Amino acid sequence: MIDFVNVTKSYDKEEGPVFEGFSEHIERGEFILVTGQSGSGKSTLIKMLLKETEPDEGSITVDGRLLSGISRNDIPDYRKSIGVVFQDFRLFDDYSVYGNLEVVLSLTGGSMRDAESRITHILRLMGIDHLHKRFPRELSGGEKQKVCMARAILNSPSVLLADEPTGNLDPSSSAEIFRLMELIHRQGTTIVMATHDLSTADRLATSSRRIDLDLRLKEVTGDGS
Repeated sequence: MIDFVNVTKSYDKEEGPVFEGFSEHIERGEFILVTGQSGSGKSTLIKMLLKETEPDEGSITVDGRLLSGISRNDIPDYRKSIGVVFQDFRLFDDYSVYGNLEVVLSLTGGSMRDAESRITHILRLMGIDHLHKRFPRELSGGEKQKVCMARAILNSPSVLLADEPTGNLDPSSSAEIFRLMELIHRQGTTIVMATHDLSTADRLATSSRRIDLDLRLKEVTGDGS
């Protein structure tokens, strides 16, 4: 499903690479937790999968598509098959909850014929159908993140990427977001989630696998302490 092969990525030569010779295989349907301290490369891994940044060396393949072979013009089409949940929400402030989902369907070329029933179903699945007329400024952090998750799965993506989705939330809201992630995973979606929230992650009922970037960093630097 997803393959990293000898990936190297640096931002600053003086600080050294974020990734060096990184290889990893993710099976279809896995729930992957990407963990590590700040600066270990969690967000960079998500951004490379989203083609927001490129590796300096190596290759990344997603669902049979070599990402280096996707042109700038074809990136929007590639991203239609991927759902993304951001820590900072990235909602449209001037649109209601319903409008935020409707505009995504329109922008991504999703079917508008059954838009109302599809959006209503997804909002109900996330437990926020009663909030459909509210605007982002009227929502709590946890409610905003549920809208983001609804938006991310609207087009039934094969892969869901989540970059610290509980980073700005209280423990109760964080636990609810993890529960919804499990729900999405049970429907067959491959999930790659960067998180520092290990206490909540450890209580996941769903079988998950952890990629610990701190351990990878020690392997690269030779720091066994």
